[in-house]
Amino acid sequence: MTGLLQCYNKGCGQKYDEGSNTEDSCQYHPGEPIFHDAKKKWSCCKKFSTDFSEFLSIKGCTKGKHSNVRPVEPEKNKTNGTDSAELSSVPLAPAAPAPLPPVNNLQPRPSPSEPMCQLSVEVTPSLKTLLSKMSIEHKSDAHGTGGIEEDTVNVVVGTSCKNSGCKAAYSGTAADNDLCLYHPGVPIFHEGMKYWTCCNRKTSEFESFMEQIGCATGRHNWTEKAARATNLAVLIAAQATCRHDWFQLPGQVIITVYAKAVIPESVNVTANRVRLHATFEFGADRQRFDKTFELCGTVDPEASVIKLMGTKVEIVLKKGEAMSWPRLEILAPSTATGDESKTQ
Repeated sequence: MTGLLQCYNKGCGQKYDEGSNTEDSCQYHPGEPIFHDAKKKWSCCKKFSTDFSEFLSIKGCTKGKHSNVRPVEPEKNKTNGTDSAELSSVPLAPAAPAPLPPVNNLQPRPSPSEPMCQLSVEVTPSLKTLLSKMSIEHKSDAHGTGGIEEDTVNVVVGTSCKNSGCKAAYSGTAADNDLCLYHPGVPIFHEGMKYWTCCNRKTSEFESFMEQIGCATGRHNWTEKAARATNLAVLIAAQATCRHDWFQLPGQVIITVYAKAVIPESVNVTANRVRLHATFEFGADRQRFDKTFELCGTVDPEASVIKLMGTKVEIVLKKGEAMSWPRLEILAPSTATGDESKTQ
């Protein structure tokens, strides 16, 4: 369809006809995106999500005219480059406990080949509620009368493709045969950088990240349901790379792995005094997390526990000695990474 303009108002993404563009045609976000820890939200409204796709689907909080003018990137704060709205949304960190003596590296280190012990698992109510909701939605989808094909019949001209990174808009049934360029991976936001796991093109600007052209080809999906059921769910790598953080208390080390809707029966976490191996599946598409941690200090596996929550997994390790750990994992030549050297 010719004559349609692309709206660049944040949260809209639709194509429109200037002749019918009124003061209530566009529903958008006038604020800026904020990414803090696992939360993603707009500075102009209180809604937030830990899932990037859900964040992009949050309906705009303001109505106005569509605009085909690209938004200007906000100027960063000269003092520390952090948006003031983001600063105001970050709670003050609690006072840190008194530091413990550092780990004495002169003590003999236990062998990593010691027998592994299975850690006990606790399933929280938040995960039970989420899994119950997902089960109901899955049954509803499976027993629907029309399915994806019926949803496609009701697509409105100008609707944008729901595959991540695709800029195409629905112009009629002929558009179903057009090639879709999209990102099959998942978005990563880490230390100010934004990129897709499937192509690893990093940028610090949100608008630049959203404009990155897809790195894979497939079919267009005009509804969220179709996107979840086909390209995005099928082509995401089975082996997932989940973001993880850690912090320590006088007697514990807590590792947080950010993964939504973990399947409890798939969880297998074992440990000895210096090695931890965690594997589990999560999400409707059952992505798999599998990682071994070579721990910096010693732990007591029998007194440690796994807590499964709606959007994350907490591995609570009891320290073998009341010593401060300088890092989560022991440093090894050529294998040390930035994540391993962080101390929360």
